[in-house]
Amino acid sequence: MMADWYPEADLVIKHAKLYTVAIKVEEILEGKREFSIIEDSGVAVKDGKFIYVGDAEGADAYVGAHTETVDAAGKMLVPGYVESHMHLTFLGDNLRHIDFRDITTREGAKQLIRETAENTPDGQWILGNSWNELVWDEEVPLTLEELDELSPNNPLFAQRTCFHTATANSLALAAAGITADIPDPEGGKIGRTPDGKLSGLLYESPAISMVQAAIPPLSEAERVEGIEKAGAYLNSLGITSAIDCALPSEDARAYQAARALGKLSVRSSLMLYLDPARGDCETQLKRLDDMDFITGFGDDMLEINGVKIVLDGIPATYTALMREGYKTRPDYCGSSIWTQDEMTAMACKAHELGWQIGVHTIGDAATDMALNAFEEAAKAGPMKDRHNYVVHYQFPHEDQWPRMKALGIGATLQPTIVSTMGEAVLFYDEQAERIQSAGLMFANGIVCGGGSDAPIVPPDPMMGMYYAITRLDETTGNILSKGDESKVTPIEALIMWTKNAAWFMHGEDKLGSIEVGNLADMVLYPKDFIEADVEEYRTIKVDKTYLGGKLVYQAD
Repeated sequence: MMADWYPEADLVIKHAKLYTVAIKVEEILEGKREFSIIEDSGVAVKDGKFIYVGDAEGADAYVGAHTETVDAAGKMLVPGYVESHMHLTFLGDNLRHIDFRDITTREGAKQLIRETAENTPDGQWILGNSWNELVWDEEVPLTLEELDELSPNNPLFAQRTCFHTATANSLALAAAGITADIPDPEGGKIGRTPDGKLSGLLYESPAISMVQAAIPPLSEAERVEGIEKAGAYLNSLGITSAIDCALPSEDARAYQAARALGKLSVRSSLMLYLDPARGDCETQLKRLDDMDFITGFGDDMLEINGVKIVLDGIPATYTALMREGYKTRPDYCGSSIWTQDEMTAMACKAHELGWQIGVHTIGDAATDMALNAFEEAAKAGPMKDRHNYVVHYQFPHEDQWPRMKALGIGATLQPTIVSTMGEAVLFYDEQAERIQSAGLMFANGIVCGGGSDAPIVPPDPMMGMYYAITRLDETTGNILSKGDESKVTPIEALIMWTKNAAWFMHGEDKLGSIEVGNLADMVLYPKDFIEADVEEYRTIKVDKTYLGGKLVYQAD
């Protein structure tokens, strides 16, 4: 039996100051920034989509007996945010573990572990995340001896904020079969002291996954709980859509379960991870051949995005592949996880099969490798409509931009990482000034989307916008910009988390703007942050978040 249907709107919001972001990505690339801003607006929603966008008086025609009407009383209304690169399932899982994010001293990290161990049954694993020795008073990771003393009866495993490094105590290492004489896995590194003993540190996925494989797996109910918790948190920040990268198949099934149970509150676009821990290049090529779906499979709530390839590491561990050496290590240029031939083979296969491709490239030499691979893949057929992209793109160069534009390659950026991770000091001033520069992307016609890489840093779009606008390095107080070339305007920052970010989901025609026919995702703020002092971005919070016209978050 069909549910009752009625012709009037389900929801009408009146008297908000509306920033529509009604602008095409192609226009943004050509330099346009202007879009309709309605001072006293009205929007009407029916069956999850906008059916009216205009002035407040015009919305009255859509009000009927079944319509919920909201008087915004001058508040600010913007499109729901799109998070272009994060690990949603990791975030949900981390909400259940030790969080080191606010720890600023080495002793504080030790105390947090000690207290957890004292309250955890013997033998049960202790898991943690987001430690970062670069923001501690002593910039030295905890040693294996310290971890063993702090957690003598429990296996302990904690990932660094970058997710490219982890630490484990002896019980955890033993559970994984890691001994001092075991060889490093291909593409990873097991940390050792100068005298050859285990240090407790693990570098890159192939090594980290050795311990992860020994951790008791989550049940599907626990995975669903994590997705629900993460979704609620994202909604509280105004996020209504997200690309979840590096996804194992178990989490894909959990997404389906969460949706069936009504616990999915974020439009989720899932990336298949070509994980080196799961095999060599030939194995990855076979995985692609064996897939029964490609980019675009799914619907407006749950879909397949693309394939994720991690090509290099991160600056903090000197594993980002650079054209030139690091300032703090001039004779070393980093490393890549895949060779050029392997990267090219995976890109060609994915493109041939119809996949969108996202490549983690932090070092400039790694970006060169990715562009080489994309150019080779494009020989098999047009590429621009695939919306391929590089992830992070820490070190942009003028000679890369014509290549990116010719192929339609975008860049998903995470300003909060740049401004809070403390890595700028590892590079020369000229490099640091341009790290992950959104301003240069806008100025040179490259699609750049806003993201966070959460849970590496909090996914708050307001803080991401703040750092994109100010380019403030929180760890040093320096401004990472020569003049204003690396900065963006408040309007450009809003575009990054709305229309531009939607491009990475192939959703720019239905997401990221408030227009008739688009999905009715929107965020209500108590005041206009575009016209506010930029320092207010630190404190302005979401009032309400709507997903398809349904309220999914309301401030207390």
